[in-house]
Amino acid sequence: MKLASLKHRRDGKLILVSRDLTQAVDASDIALTLQDALDEWDTLSPLLQARYEALNDNNIGERFPFNPADCESPLPRAFQWADGSAYVNHVELVRKARGAEMPESFWTDPLMYQGVSDKFIGPRDSIELCDEAWGCDFEAEIAVITDDVAMATPNEKAGNHIKLLMPLVRR
Repeated sequence: MKLASLKHRRDGKLILVSRDLTQAVDASDIALTLQDALDEWDTLSPLLQARYEALNDNNIGERFPFNPADCESPLPRAFQWADGSAYVNHVELVRKARGAEMPESFWTDPLMYQGVSDKFIGPRDSIELCDEAWGCDFEAEIAVITDDVAMATPNEKAGNHIKLLMPLVRR
């Protein structure tokens, strides 16, 4: 199932996108936003899946051409995010740009940090910089969207909490 958020208000408007990325259909009558869908995932995901299948089977009439430029980030805001840094060479370059040395332990110990989100940009939105002379850094990542995961959840049960995967560009 492919979900997207059209630019609409602060948190977008949920749509479903065809497998071939050419058509879309409104899903806001099921869940207004992707966050709303995630909040009630067990109840709403079967309804979204059924509409997605109808879209791909050409059994739905209200479809429209899909244009990624009309979209927000799938989740324009998130309550929090945790970033596990897998590209240590990137971390080293960023630290060097700030004049900071990278601790030797970063090469062997996993690096993870937590943040809050006020705004993720859309897939075709410009990256706004105050001054390009400051240098810019952006990276593409894979976002793993989960439901509520209790602290100390065992590794073998953590996968049950994954609901969606999506590409993410963060600045």
